[in-house]
Amino acid sequence: MKIRKAIALTLAAAMACSLAACGSAPASSAAPASGSSPAQPAGEIDIWAPYDEPVQITTALVENAGIQWHDGDTYDDNPWYREYKERFNIEVTNDWVVSSDYTTKLNLAIADGSLPDVFFCKADQFQQLYEAGLIWDLTEVYEQYASDTLKSYMEQEADTFETAKRDGRIYAIPQLSYGVIDQINQIWIRHDWMEATGLEDPKSIGDVEAVARAFMKEHGGYGITEDKDLTSFKILSPAWGAYLVAGGSYTGIWMETADGSLGYSAVQPEVKNALAAYAEWYKDGIINPEFTSQDMTQMSQEVVSGTVGINPFYQWWGDDPGVAVIGNLGTDAIFDAHEIPSATGAEVKFPITFPNYGYIVVSKDCEHPEAALKLLNLFAYLSDDAAGKEDPEWLNNFFDKAYPVIPYGLRVFNPNTDYDQYVQVSGALEQGEGVDVTALGKNSAKYYNCVDYLKNGTPASVADYCQQGNGEYAAYYVSKNVLDSGRIIKDAMWGAPPPTLSTMGTTLDDILIEGFTQIIVGQKPVDYFDTVVGSWKAAGGDQATQEINEMYGK
Repeated sequence: MKIRKAIALTLAAAMACSLAACGSAPASSAAPASGSSPAQPAGEIDIWAPYDEPVQITTALVENAGIQWHDGDTYDDNPWYREYKERFNIEVTNDWVVSSDYTTKLNLAIADGSLPDVFFCKADQFQQLYEAGLIWDLTEVYEQYASDTLKSYMEQEADTFETAKRDGRIYAIPQLSYGVIDQINQIWIRHDWMEATGLEDPKSIGDVEAVARAFMKEHGGYGITEDKDLTSFKILSPAWGAYLVAGGSYTGIWMETADGSLGYSAVQPEVKNALAAYAEWYKDGIINPEFTSQDMTQMSQEVVSGTVGINPFYQWWGDDPGVAVIGNLGTDAIFDAHEIPSATGAEVKFPITFPNYGYIVVSKDCEHPEAALKLLNLFAYLSDDAAGKEDPEWLNNFFDKAYPVIPYGLRVFNPNTDYDQYVQVSGALEQGEGVDVTALGKNSAKYYNCVDYLKNGTPASVADYCQQGNGEYAAYYVSKNVLDSGRIIKDAMWGAPPPTLSTMGTTLDDILIEGFTQIIVGQKPVDYFDTVVGSWKAAGGDQATQEINEMYGK
């Protein structure tokens, strides 16, 4: 039965009054340390106080194969859900758990009005829920109940926070992301092969080509990985000033063009220059000759088998294929992360897309919308504020073995999470023996994995080592340098896509990838790029460009 807004507001106000009289939250029985919550100034609502009577909150989530369950834990009974009960007297239950296609399941729930109390949604679903009047206006609830830490996230990403507002009112909490440091990719080069060449680290794309040719001469085969989605080409494209995106929702970003309007990066002239160079590489055998029939998994298998020594890839190379590389080829075969150098002599900049996974919303049927903020506050506290206050082993109950995915719609990320994590972990590694690991909080697991790899070469620990522990060849070392020097270009589409991209974006990008592939393999000349761009425009690219400029242009 739906609760009218007036009644719901009355309930929320009453709850606010009752909580204002409460003391600070008691220590969590699960916490070996104090487990206490931050004190509140006199006269303010105590956002950490438990309810006098149990409050039921429903949510929904998607299964994750990466979770390694502790004995007895399930999606319905786990450290997160137990802590909600112990700390706040909030009983969280799952309306549904899906193995895949969460979006479709939520669309069906929206259609029939059977929504969980608090849940995650995408931008288009958020707009649909808002227009249908199915979600709470959270403005007052946010102001009263959001912790300083949670509010600081929104202040750091003020532009993103604005996308959660309608007419100045807050209708959602952006989930944000672990940070833009994760969006900057690297060239991964096999360490032992590189050392044997005697060559210096590449400072230009010409140097990368020289390394590739040296590897081919010594080890045979081809020089640089590629797959049918052109993952490596997209990752290398900033070298030519062509800002393509690998692994994103779209192949390019929207950026300001010469006339001041917004244009799609994937159809700009710089892409044509990159294609010309890449086509030459393919002709010379530098690019995998079988790439048109290989997906990313097959591409990575070529790295694991020792076939190729240069792999333009994401910052998580150490996880996959890194673990398999070390397990199969040994520690000498580790790949080092290098910054993508310039092909033109110009400064290399890196594309950054809208860093928000989605939105946390509260169903209008939820009797306690403020409970959602209390749960989000807890995720923020355990993520950022508990280090040095709580026992690291206890904290790892929440953050170990992929457990952070459990509160799927009950979490908001610090937009500097991975940047700060790298600073802490790399700093601790530099200190060596005697470092205070308790100060690392949940990041202690990353530190221990790096130490384990350094001492024992354990394949399972190489992921964190490659990302954070490998000195100047760590992925985050490279990415931090890029960020600290301001060498990024932000996507002008800082929010939801317009209608044409929502319905045709994939089709439009398919036109580009097919055309680019034909040019690379020599089926079409480089000037065919102009024909490909014309086809893209006619198929909806022009309409998408018009809509982008109307939504996000000056």
